[in-house]
Amino acid sequence: MRRAILIDDEEMALDVLEIKLNEVGGVAVVGKFQLVGEALRLCESLRPELIFLDIEMPGMNGLEAAGELRARCPDAEVIFVTAHHHYAVDAFGTEAIGYLLKPVAKDKLLQALSRYESQRARLRRRGSAAERAGSGAPEEDKQASGPSSLERSRADKQALSLKVLGSMELYSPDGRLLTWRTRKTKELFAYLWHHRGQPVYKYAILEHLWPEDPAERAQKLLHTSLYYLRSLLKSEGCGEIVRYGDERYWIDPAAIRSDLEELLDGLKAGFGGEGGQHALALYRGDYLETDHYQWADAYRLELRSAFTAGLLECLHRAGKEFRAMLLSKLVELGHGEYDDLLADAYDGGGDRSGAPQALAIKERNRLEEG
Repeated sequence: MRRAILIDDEEMALDVLEIKLNEVGGVAVVGKFQLVGEALRLCESLRPELIFLDIEMPGMNGLEAAGELRARCPDAEVIFVTAHHHYAVDAFGTEAIGYLLKPVAKDKLLQALSRYESQRARLRRRGSAAERAGSGAPEEDKQASGPSSLERSRADKQALSLKVLGSMELYSPDGRLLTWRTRKTKELFAYLWHHRGQPVYKYAILEHLWPEDPAERAQKLLHTSLYYLRSLLKSEGCGEIVRYGDERYWIDPAAIRSDLEELLDGLKAGFGGEGGQHALALYRGDYLETDHYQWADAYRLELRSAFTAGLLECLHRAGKEFRAMLLSKLVELGHGEYDDLLADAYDGGGDRSGAPQALAIKERNRLEEG
């Protein structure tokens, strides 16, 4: 039996819908509400799998309430109910699983429930496929798709792979680059992940992501972005990683493996062995560099400083070949004072092709400074 809650400001509508659900079977109504606020307060404890939600509600209407309800109940799907045809486009714009017109017809109700069961089956199959890929795929298949440095870490069986060095890129378990519904949906994910599992108050999110918008509009945009984010993650079998409690949101950091974690591991190890070369390759750019999020500026500078310090510390004990790699990365980061040393390292290591490249970098930096 699927657990469902019903939300409608008309008591008779609630009773009629409950009767119809009893007739079709397979659904247990665990709560009925005439006020959205009451449903929001109790929905977490009721753990619904389905939410039947009237669109025209006093106060917060159903389209707005859907995002807040999904934030509290990430595993639930919303089925909108309304007496007006013109809400159909808006309802499906929220990616609801169904849209029912009052009076609710039994065949339409069955279609919506069938659509829900089909979606759940697809998600289960996708989750099973991802688990098999993480545990038993041939080695050559593992290396054939997705970001190579992250796909090599399949042993930890993480669901999603994230790059935050340079540009932010989120990859599915099978290596597909995921597409964000809106830029703010992407930023919301980045902001929550940035806090590494620490719950963030809703008002802090509003202040950083929608500082210029009036409070009411900002909250609507937050709810919409949360809905889009959960829908994207849920399509990959990971809808539960965005959590909510006590007016705070957070992302479960254990559910995502990132290039930042690998880089920090390399820094702790002092860039030793092959791990050092891997760490150098990981640093494609500064933390969330191309996304230009102001709230990330402080950590961006902190990480860059720590990375540079790690390079300099390792430089004094590195062999010729790795020394050239370290110097090349320092020059790439804008430390022109190492241009001559890099040219010497290439020359001393017998790499004649690298010396002109180093000198060209030096000349370019000189022209930029001039």
